[in-house]
Amino acid sequence: MTRPAAGGAGDWLVFPDYRALELVMAMPGIRPLRIFSVRWPLWQVEAQATFEDSQPFDVVDHYLLRGIVEGRLSTEAELARFFGLSGSLVARGIEHLVHIGHLHRDGPDREVLRPTDLGAASVRDGVRYVLKESRQLLMFDAFTHSPFPRAHYDGAVRVVLDGERTTGDGRDWFRPLTSLRPFEFDAVRALGSRPDRQRFNVPGRLRNLHPVNAVAAWLPAHLVLAEGARVLAFTQAAQDRDRFLEELCGYAPQVVHALANERGADARQTWVEWLRAQGLGQARLTDLPNGIWRATLPAHAFGPAPRQPLHRLGSFQVRNTRFLQLWCDDERARAAAVRQRALSISRRYGISRGEFDDSVASVANLLEVLVPTFDELLDYAAASGTAAQLRSLEALASDS
Repeated sequence: MTRPAAGGAGDWLVFPDYRALELVMAMPGIRPLRIFSVRWPLWQVEAQATFEDSQPFDVVDHYLLRGIVEGRLSTEAELARFFGLSGSLVARGIEHLVHIGHLHRDGPDREVLRPTDLGAASVRDGVRYVLKESRQLLMFDAFTHSPFPRAHYDGAVRVVLDGERTTGDGRDWFRPLTSLRPFEFDAVRALGSRPDRQRFNVPGRLRNLHPVNAVAAWLPAHLVLAEGARVLAFTQAAQDRDRFLEELCGYAPQVVHALANERGADARQTWVEWLRAQGLGQARLTDLPNGIWRATLPAHAFGPAPRQPLHRLGSFQVRNTRFLQLWCDDERARAAAVRQRALSISRRYGISRGEFDDSVASVANLLEVLVPTFDELLDYAAASGTAAQLRSLEALASDS
């Protein structure tokens, strides 16, 4: 039975996803207003189905079935005479073929033997098809009962069951959204009849899909509300935006309306208090035209402790659904921050050279500096990075 994995969530489920904000910042013409970390409601449905398992034929069974399908023989006596077999052997073979659904008995005395569709297909393909039962775990949106695509079943996607926290430390950054619509089991049968059901985690060979039970669950997601009532959705099921969840937001406008009209704390006051608590009261606070709040600090504010770590330059903080970017007007400081973050990116498990180059370019564009060359990063790692970071970069160099 296919089941979304519960592990592998990492910090994605603990803090708002700053990757989402970086992606939003890089989108031209997008004015983000607020960000909400939510539990999107869904139904996890256990469904039962049948499938045709192919097996090798027993010799006698194969010829008896062919005699009925191709030879138009219709009784045990006719089969025994035609093949020169004993009546008891034919009777045992026929009972087995009836038991596995290849034949059925007809007529007033149930002596007439007829092939079933399964039996005819077995003769046609030269293999013995046997119907077996399969259980499948499926997911449906709680608002529309639309089935979730296969990407949402990946082992890296965390689905939270009813009553389960997203973290083990008592905190839960994801607020639950609520749908009062009860699950309609016909949605499972409708999915089973769709020609594209494989896109929704239903293998094409499954037949007679029907529900067994359904339980409430949630998909953790970050929803960015942008100007013009636009919603950008981010989940673990997509490398960038989750287009499927964005479509669901369009089908459930009441959700977007409720979030957009939620009153939060005054944004400026929120960030003034946060900066003061962080010992960054000297920052210049600005509301940028794209909707991002930015706290600009002098270059000397970034560096070794007790200063802000260099990798935090350009990063985001989230409070009360608002977001703030830490900034510095010194281009050299921002360029150094890009190099520092590039060294960290190189240490990501399984990252390819292409993925590394794209990630570094994204960070450089975000910090509004030139993208460093790979040789520049190697020199920087040799001069100020760790031995492990240098080895990671050299491994990527050989991957190009």
